[in-house]
Amino acid sequence: MDQIQNFLSETYNLIANEKSREATNKPELEVDVKESSSYFDRRAGHPSGLESELSISVVNVGGVSAENVEIITRIEGEIVNTKSIAWLDASETYRSSITVNTRYKEANMVTVEAACSSCTDSKTIILNADFPRSFSESLCCSFVTPNDINLIELKNRILKDKSPLTPNWIAFRDWIGNNIEYTIDYEVHGEDEYWQFPNETIQLRAGDCEDFSVLLCSLLRADGWSSDRVFVVFGEKEGQYHAWVRVIWNDLQYNIEPQGNGFAIATGDVLSLSGYNAKYFFNDVTLESYE
Repeated sequence: MDQIQNFLSETYNLIANEKSREATNKPELEVDVKESSSYFDRRAGHPSGLESELSISVVNVGGVSAENVEIITRIEGEIVNTKSIAWLDASETYRSSITVNTRYKEANMVTVEAACSSCTDSKTIILNADFPRSFSESLCCSFVTPNDINLIELKNRILKDKSPLTPNWIAFRDWIGNNIEYTIDYEVHGEDEYWQFPNETIQLRAGDCEDFSVLLCSLLRADGWSSDRVFVVFGEKEGQYHAWVRVIWNDLQYNIEPQGNGFAIATGDVLSLSGYNAKYFFNDVTLESYE
């Protein structure tokens, strides 16, 4: 019985070793695709699409060179790029990149295939352009849009109509407090949380605290306030979250409640914001955390 077991074990080892030798004497391709960077296009004042930079690599992990390697990139099944490589040595890596544009609230499936005469491999990645409408450390700066044409038109109209004695920042705050109605997100969008872009708030004439604050910060940035002198502040008090605007004016720091008006600056802002602990402050250029 022991002799039979030894014979079977030796036979198995011989077959395994032979297969291992065969594997090392063949090319083997491995494909990898990663999203190296992405950017939401906001030139229209809101996300119109996601621009993604994809890094593509094809490595020959086999023991011999791969000849006549064909690399095909498809978006939603359609071929968008082909590349022929005459020779890919063992352990050699071919690298390339491609830019893919995905329309807002849509998705793209990108597949990269690599093949030679004896092996193939592929990798698929899904690009989702569903911009989150809630606080996000990576994307909250995108909501401040000082270059939006709709916002610039509103800025110019407010400045044209204001009193010469009224500072611009108070005029902006007064217009928002008097013309934007506070409305919870669910009543407008059917969702518990939905951050609006300034042009949406202008059009709807409604929003909640972050919408008021993002609009005011955008107006101030459009009016020439530098990115180190005006911010949206996101804070918390006893489990309740609130947003307001912080400005540095004449070397003094002011916390502004955009839902009020000019008469509330002396006392109203202090009372309405009392007890809130600032967590983050941001504008279209920077995001900082107090934590």
